[in-house]
Amino acid sequence: MTRAAVVLALTLATAGLAAAQEPLAVYVAGSPAKAATKEGEAQLKDKKDAARKVYADLQEALKKQYGKNMEKWPEDKQDEIEKARDAFLEANIDWFYSAGLKQKDLDDSVREVSEALAKKTVQLAAAPAGADFQVQVVGRAKVETDELASAMAKNSAAELVLRVTPGGRMDAVKLAKANAAWSAKKSRWNHADTITVHQFSAEEPYWLLISRKPGTAWVSSYKGVAGQAAEAIAQFGVDNADKVAGARRAAK
Repeated sequence: MTRAAVVLALTLATAGLAAAQEPLAVYVAGSPAKAATKEGEAQLKDKKDAARKVYADLQEALKKQYGKNMEKWPEDKQDEIEKARDAFLEANIDWFYSAGLKQKDLDDSVREVSEALAKKTVQLAAAPAGADFQVQVVGRAKVETDELASAMAKNSAAELVLRVTPGGRMDAVKLAKANAAWSAKKSRWNHADTITVHQFSAEEPYWLLISRKPGTAWVSSYKGVAGQAAEAIAQFGVDNADKVAGARRAAK
């Protein structure tokens, strides 16, 4: 190998390492309060009920035609029922986590997630164009749970719904091929976790996530679950550093 070739190889390797080490750039955004009125909430409920009926009717028809074991169905029918199920699941989430929310509630969670991310090895972008990902807060709720049970029979958990889409620095096609994934690991001491409801794909380029943090004696905190969401985002950047770097658009 010539000296020039060695220099070129080292240059390319160094550039690749620098790209992988570049912190994740995130733009945090809110969303309109879709169920702040009774009419808005009713519309979301109707959409959820309609999606449930489509899923149930399709499932019943396919079981009659192909049997109860879905794994033995034709591949295109498996895809069809999975899409119907996902549509129902997302409509249900949209309704449940939006019910009764005011715009201030969503804006507060945007601020709390941003403040928590500022303490992580994550770069907060000023606009979507300068971000690897846009993290949109789309809903939140507190739910009953038996976790962290003490003398109290029941406790609550604060949950936050996030929609994560590629920012201006990211090539969605390359990202889909990279198979980047979010950690589903649950904290041992506080049971906090973040689950993936919708997986990123070239056809549907977004993740839908639910971050969750239980509290004791009904004292669960939206600020606390915002911290859990920030932890999940920062961990995603660490776990998928090479994949994210490989999917970034070339700098102009």
